[in-house]
Amino acid sequence: MAISKVTNVYYVVPDMDAALAFYRDTLGLAVKFQDGDKWTQFDVGGTQVAIGTPAPGQVDPGQNATVVMQVDDLAATRAGLTAQGIAVSEVIGMGGHGSFFTCRDPAGNVVQFFARS
Repeated sequence: MAISKVTNVYYVVPDMDAALAFYRDTLGLAVKFQDGDKWTQFDVGGTQVAIGTPAPGQVDPGQNATVVMQVDDLAATRAGLTAQGIAVSEVIGMGGHGSFFTCRDPAGNVVQFFARS
């Protein structure tokens, strides 16, 4: 089996409105597709990131994979989230690879922001 690309990364969330406000309004992601309160998909630099409300075959809210979003200015991104009342971790260096910090969305899902060195 050969996997050619990641087509989607998604979180299951209990409250679409709260999650949509976080990803669209707080993080500034543009909505690519929305199916009512069941599914919202964003295009983030060619990677599809989505949020969906619980449905058969999905994991429980808050028990999902981590989305890592690359940014140009890690300090400014962190300061902007902090100014909006979002709790963020300290910046963690990864040597020559870059640095990242972590926060959580309203459902408790981990979101990481990364900048290359």
